[in-house]
Amino acid sequence: MAARASDTAILSAKPRKKPRIIVSKILMTLFFVMLAVAFVFPLYWMVISSLRPEGRIFVDAFDVFPSVLSLDSYRTLFEEEPFGRWMLNSVLQTGGFAITALFLCTTGGYALAKFRFRGRNLLFVLILVSQMIPFHLLIVSLFLMIIQLGMVESYWGAIIPIAASPIGIFFVRQYMLSIDDELLNAARVDGANEYQIFWSIVLPNARPAIATLFILFSLEYWNNLLWPLIVFRQAENMPLAVGVSRLVNQYRAQYDLVMAGSTLATIPIILLFLFLRRQVMEGLAATGTGMK
Repeated sequence: MAARASDTAILSAKPRKKPRIIVSKILMTLFFVMLAVAFVFPLYWMVISSLRPEGRIFVDAFDVFPSVLSLDSYRTLFEEEPFGRWMLNSVLQTGGFAITALFLCTTGGYALAKFRFRGRNLLFVLILVSQMIPFHLLIVSLFLMIIQLGMVESYWGAIIPIAASPIGIFFVRQYMLSIDDELLNAARVDGANEYQIFWSIVLPNARPAIATLFILFSLEYWNNLLWPLIVFRQAENMPLAVGVSRLVNQYRAQYDLVMAGSTLATIPIILLFLFLRRQVMEGLAATGTGMK
């Protein structure tokens, strides 16, 4: 009996959570729930609006749970517009842009991280400073360049002029600084050349950073409207962002088709992130460790 009484006394002596702490946790939870709703609701409204019957998108704008849904907008999108071609153009152009940008960023970042040469730090600073130049100031010169090269209405004309990314080079450099130099020197002692070291050792160890940049570059070009709008004039060459923007002009405003096209355009990026999310988190977590 004495032991049981002492146990009861010990349990009762444990400090209880203060009401103020409980209230703060509840408020914090409510804040994050509201924040999540604020981020998710526009996406939900876009999907629901794409499923509303024609002409009801603004009439029932505040009806978040409509009783009547229709796939007519999606059917019209594929029957009356070259939406399938736009989607294919976006996939091919986005893939080409991401691969080209990754090649430039990985080679440039590797050189700045692991090679010792005169003016290396100055070159790195100049690359970062170039990021401060607004892209709009370069549009005319870039367009004249692709005209001289005969790249208008071509995929490469939309990809090459904007493929170099100072932020991407910085990101890769910081990550590759964390790769041990002794590992690279051991490979050189074993007879590996720089090409073999880069492809067999450096790139596999930088996989999280590469996956992160692949998603960022894909998202950047997938949502890019200005530069493809300048390069392409023919509808069969346009990417998805430019094609969907054509649905709203001075003559017509087919917002139901815009919502359907935007919904379909969002799905590939979401799937890409879900597929590479683990590598992205690893890359973002490890990049800062390379600061020197």
